[in-house]
Amino acid sequence: MQVESKKEIRKRILNIRNNMSEDLVDNLSEKTMSTLVKLPVFKRSNTVMLYLSFNNEVDSFRLIDYCFKEGKKVVVPYCIKEGTRIVPTEVRDIYRELRKSSFGYMEPKKEFLRPISTEEIDLIVIPGIAFDKRCYRIGFGAGYYDRFLGKLNFSIPTIGLAYDFQILEKAPIQMFDVPLDFVITERRIIVRP
Repeated sequence: MQVESKKEIRKRILNIRNNMSEDLVDNLSEKTMSTLVKLPVFKRSNTVMLYLSFNNEVDSFRLIDYCFKEGKKVVVPYCIKEGTRIVPTEVRDIYRELRKSSFGYMEPKKEFLRPISTEEIDLIVIPGIAFDKRCYRIGFGAGYYDRFLGKLNFSIPTIGLAYDFQILEKAPIQMFDVPLDFVITERRIIVRP
């Protein structure tokens, strides 16, 4: 049996994800979020870093609204092309402070950038194209999250959100790939072994 490359996995999974209906995305996102917010690691977190979902990713915007209602500080990634790096920045109003980037995803407007230190973050919630049962992730391939996670203090819990069809038995990994602590889907919680 031939092992799929990361490129082949991305193509296969994105084809499925891109063909999901809005109702299905909403339904599965709600189930995934419902599981996440019950976890003790989420409940005890005061500052949560969340991705800004696009292209049928598990919807993070309802999770951001939930965090605001619970009095949590919300941090989102601001991607800087030079150096392929992520700067964590606090958002207080997603309807006023975000804009669509040249790549089509939402990002903080420059005038609302409020960079914060990773030491202030209690939990990081991360997207991915695919994850495996060891909690390794496959992203888009640019390396933003790999670089960011590689520099993190490992005491900060990391959680990937995905649909169950995005879970692989074993993803091809490279030396710089960093496993997450948990991956949550609409059907299960995967804990890093």
